[in-house]
Order: sequence, then C-alpha cells, then structure tokens
Amino acid sequence: PCCVSLKIIRSMLTYGFDDITQPLPKSCLEAILKMAVSQLEHRLTVSDPSVSQLYDKYLLVIIKVLINVQEKFPEPFGQYMVPALEFAYQVGFQYSELLEMRLVARALHLLSGIMLCETYDVFKLNNRGKNVSSTSIKFTEERNSFFTEERLKNMCVKCISKYLKLSEFELQNWQDSPEEFAFEETRHVSLFNIKAASEHFLLNMTATFQDIVCPYIVELIKECVQHDRSNLETVLMIDSIYSITVICSYDLFDHIDIDLWFSTLVEELKQDGPYCSILRRRILEVIGRWVTIKLSQDKHPAVYEVCLQYMGGAQDLVVRLTAATALKAAVSDFAFFPPSYSPYLKITMEMLYTLLRQVEECESRVKILEVVNSIIDGCGKQIVDFVDPLIEWLPGLWGVATDHAMLQSQLLTTARKLARCLGGRSVKLYGFTDPVLKYVLTQDPELILLEDGITLWLQILENAPASTPALVQMFQCLYPLLQLGSDSLKTSLLIIECTILLDPPAVISSYGSSLVTACVSLYPEVIGEAKVLINNIILAIVKTVPRSQWPDLTPLLHILVKNLDEFSDYSKVLTTNINVLCYLILLDFPYFNSLIASMNNSNLLKGILQVWTSKAEHFYRMEQHKLSLVAILTLLSNHPQLLQHHFSDIMAMIERAVGKCTDKDDKGQRYDCILRKHTLPDDEFITGAETEDYKRRRILESADLIAKIDTITFLRAKFNELQQAVGRETFTKLSLSVDREVTEKLSGYLG
Repeated sequence: PCCVSLKIIRSMLTYGFDDITQPLPKSCLEAILKMAVSQLEHRLTVSDPSVSQLYDKYLLVIIKVLINVQEKFPEPFGQYMVPALEFAYQVGFQYSELLEMRLVARALHLLSGIMLCETYDVFKLNNRGKNVSSTSIKFTEERNSFFTEERLKNMCVKCISKYLKLSEFELQNWQDSPEEFAFEETRHVSLFNIKAASEHFLLNMTATFQDIVCPYIVELIKECVQHDRSNLETVLMIDSIYSITVICSYDLFDHIDIDLWFSTLVEELKQDGPYCSILRRRILEVIGRWVTIKLSQDKHPAVYEVCLQYMGGAQDLVVRLTAATALKAAVSDFAFFPPSYSPYLKITMEMLYTLLRQVEECESRVKILEVVNSIIDGCGKQIVDFVDPLIEWLPGLWGVATDHAMLQSQLLTTARKLARCLGGRSVKLYGFTDPVLKYVLTQDPELILLEDGITLWLQILENAPASTPALVQMFQCLYPLLQLGSDSLKTSLLIIECTILLDPPAVISSYGSSLVTACVSLYPEVIGEAKVLINNIILAIVKTVPRSQWPDLTPLLHILVKNLDEFSDYSKVLTTNINVLCYLILLDFPYFNSLIASMNNSNLLKGILQVWTSKAEHFYRMEQHKLSLVAILTLLSNHPQLLQHHFSDIMAMIERAVGKCTDKDDKGQRYDCILRKHTLPDDEFITGAETEDYKRRRILESADLIAKIDTITFLRAKFNELQQAVGRETFTKLSLSVDREVTEKLSGYLG
C-alpha cells in the first residue's frame, strides 16, 4: 500500500501541479525527502532478505519521485537539491554494497540529472546566452560545494572498482559464449542496468567537472603501468580504467597524449599472461575509439597492423572480433586515405573471410559484414581483386540466415556495395542476386527486406554491362511495388527507367502496355519528384525504340498535357513535361498533332505555347534550352499562325536559348557548344562514367537529335521559313513588339 500511495503522489506531483511551491505539493515533497532518509536508515539495519527487498522497492519509488520532479520543475526543486544529492550519494556510493543494484542505478541517474541541469550551472547558461539569475548562482554554488574534489574522486574510484569492472557472470559468459559477449550492447540499454547507469554518470561527471576528473583519470592511467598483470583483480581494475577513456574520450581529448600513449598500448598488447586477453580486448577498443578522434595520421598504418595482428586465428575469439571492430573504426575515419591501406587489403579480406566462416552466431556475421562493408566503402575499386571468396560464400550465408532478417539485410547491403565497386564485372554476383531478389520481391511475407532488396536491384541494373533474361523477367515484380508508394516508389520508378535503357526492345515489347496502364493510374496520385520520374520513363521509351514500337502512350500523354502547368511552382516537373512534348514534336510530329486534336480543344496549342514560353526560365541545362529551341521552331514552322500569339515571349525564349547553348571561339566565330561536345570520340565521351547505366545514357545522349543539329544553321533556316510563311511585312510588324536588346542579339545570331 505504501508503494502504491507513493506512486499516486509521484503522478500528482509530476502531472497534477503547474507549481510545486504551493503548500500541498511542497509539503509532500518535504515529507518524501524526510521519509527517504529515515527509510534508508531503517533499511541499513535490516538483515532479513525479504524485508530488505520491500525496503529497496520502497526506496526505488522515492528516487523515481525525486527524478521526475527534478526533471519537470528544476528551479523549484533547487531548494531541495542538497538533501536529494545527499540521499542519492548515500544510495549510489556510501551504502551501495548493501542495496539492490537497480536502486543504485536509479540513484546514479538522479545524480546525473542534477549535474546536467543547466538551471544549476551558470557556465551552461552563459554559453547559451541565457539570463543568469541570483537563484541559478546560488544553486550552482550549492551543487559545486557538494561535489568536492575528494567526493568526485571517490565516486570515480567506486565506478571503476565496482560498477564498470567485469563481473564473474560476464567473465563466465566470455568463456561460454564469446560471440555474444563480444558484441553485447551494455551502454544505455536500461535505466536499471548498473553498468549503463555508471557509464552515463561518468560521462556526465567528466563533462561537468572536467578540470578535476580528467587529470585524475590521467593519473590513474599512468599508475596502471606499474600494476602486476598476473593478478586478476588488478587486470580487471586496469580494464575498468581503460574503459573510461572509451566512454569519456571527447572530454579527455585535451588531457591525453594519444600518440604517446599509443606506443605504450602497443607494447602492452605484446605482454603475455593468464589474463592478457582481457586487456588486449580493452586496448583494441581504446585504439578503435581514439583513432577517429585524435591519433595522428602517420600512426594509422600502425593501427592497421595492430588490428590485423590480433585478428589472427591464434588469438582469443573476443579479441579477434574486437580487433575487427577497431579496424572498422579506422577505415571509417573521415581522414582515411585509401592508398595507404592498399598493402593491407589482401590480408585483411582473407582474415575477415576466415573469421566469417568460423563464427556461428548470426549477430557476429552481421558485425563482420559491417567491417567488410566499411572497407569496401573506404577502398572502393581497390577491393575488386580480393572479393571473389566473399562472392562465392554469399549464397551459403543467405542459406543460414533464413530466420535472421538483420543478417539478410546486411547481406543485401554487402551485395549492393560489391555491385557498385565491381561495375561491369558485377555479373559475378548474379548467381546470388537473381534468386535472392526473386525471393525478396515475391516471397518475403513481411516485406521487411523490401527497401534493401529494391536498392540492390537498382544497383545491379546500373552496373549491368548487358541484359539478361532474368533481369528482364524481374520487371514484372515492379507493378505491386508501385502500389506501395512511400519510400520505395522513387527507387521503383528509377528501376523501370534503368531496365528500359538496358534492353529497350525486350522490355517495351513485353511490358510496354501494362507499364503505361500502371503509370496512368499512378500519375494523378503522386506529386513532385515522382511525376518527374514518370516523365523520364516516357522519355526513355520514345528515345530508345522506333516509333513503330511505341506502346499506346495517348492516355498517359493526355494526363500530362492537361496538367502541364499544374506544378509550375516545381520547376523540374514543368521542365520534364515540356521535354516530353518537345521529343514528340521532333520524333513524330503527325503523332503530336493527332494527340492535340484528340483532346478537342481549339485553344490547346495556344495554352501550351503560353506555358512553354513563360516558364522557359526554369530550364537549367543548355541541352534543355537547345531542345526547347529546336522543338518550338519546328512547331512554329508547321503552325506559323501561332506566331500571332506571344511573339515577343517566343523571341525572348529563342534568344535566351541560343545564348545558353552557343559561344564564341578565339576568332570570334559563334559555335554550338553541344555539337562540339558530341564530336568527341565515343570512348573519350564516356570516360569517367561511374556506372554502365551512365555510359548508356551518355551514348544515348550522343545519338540524340539535338546532338546532331547546329543551332545557328537551324535557327537561320527556320527563321527564313517563318518569314516566308507569314510574309516578311507581317514578320517585321510582329518584331516591333520585341524588346530592343533581344532583337539586336537575334540579329547578331542570324548574321
């Protein structure tokens, strides 16, 4: 009943009052603090385990009340800060040997909360530009008076000697289940876990009282050199001290000379003894942490060598796995220099493959694959010559990962990274990716691997040197994905475009009609970027196969034309809308005419022209400017009567386009920039292409109509046609409405 009553009071104090300085909540809180002291005194005199358990449960609820009130009402709680600190200190440190560890963990949480609270820290308030009240100054002085240097050191020693020290259970777990122990996540896993609570407390104490705690930790580290490594208790103490340098590394940044200490650590690694594995594991963890923080660049090769040395088969499995994790940190560092790692690549991959084969737990395989992925990311194409054993082993790993989604996800990620690095040689992966993608796309009941699967699919397509029946057949798996929407929609649309570019005749002949139907139903439901991607699919179809092989695009094009200006505020949608119309005009003008006629709107062309000319400023590539120029001149030469509408806007657009896609050479002669770019040899034109898909796009671009038309020649020819069609006198009158600067520039272009 007492615990229930306290829980009710806790809820009332936390959620029932806006101000705890009122008489009722104030008296409640004062009574709880007095009760806390008296109940703790009684608890210390009890020897009966069952009664002790009841007292601990009661004290735990009291601490929860104090934590909640302090978090919600930091300033009013300040007047009770000192007695709360005294109580928490007694529970957490003075009498902790007699109390339950979960109670001690909550006491450390209360101490951490008071340390972190900016209301009790003038320094934090000043740093954040907030007003410093006299109350805050008083609270800061009281807090600092409580946390004396002696008390801080005592708390640090207690954490090291008791809370951070590896327990007998952990040491036994190391022997019985080394893989589980190696990757056990203890930091911040639970508010009641004493190790997690002490790490959190030490982190906050080091950050808040850096000037006192950090030098003391450095002293403890120096003293470790003289300690006997043959005694288990001493080794466990050293292990705990070294663990602080991992937990509080950023606060120790200015206090530890890691370059100097690194040399000492390397020598310490070489020492043998009955408990050397405990220290080797921790030292490798320290190195893995500090290599990304402060270690000099010239020391990094030594780090690689140390990690590789202790990944060897002669070492304890926990040490090997820790060395692999440290290596991952080293190659993931922002200052990582791939060429410096080249001499170690072969041996690294061999050791990781060996480790991957020897571990039994799926979680261990996940962690090792993360190391492999980090090396692939860091070294890029340098890794290509060393991945064949991994590729051969991927199907076997997938076979044992049937009930482990995390390992399956990691395998898909590894395959994706390999495909990117292998480029055109990614065909080596097809023996693994073809059946796996089929499973992920059609048989995965919970779709938990879908995102990883379609990302891998896209990467395979982008790096495929040539089409295969399996890649084309996989296309039919896309239609259900289009209905899912959300994050997978963008990737699915990119996959459609990539597959069309990979094998246009096969894809369009087999799936063209159903693809258009799917896009018709999808187009009205999506916005922004998805519309751009659908437009790109239309462009891929019309640019890659002859007109006779086009599917019936009319339903989709009707929607596009009707909504031409719907997204005028989103320039990429409008730009791709106009691009589609431009290619229809250039590739099959009769089809374009019939499309417009089928919409039964006599003013439709005028409306299209208005949008086209008014939004041309959104074009951001010179290819788009030239495409628009060529298409609009083609349209006007077939419908010269349109010149009567928006003539000045048309001329301004033409002048802008010519200026964007032409330039002058050293002799002052104007040339077509796009035409000159596409006169390069094909092999030079595609140099630097990152993927096979990019090469296909560049080759398609070089075969495009606008890559074969000279802008100035085309402009002069079409202007002559237009003048003849409407009459020179009419053309001259219309020209009077054009801005003088535009007229002068056009005259210069026309010669």
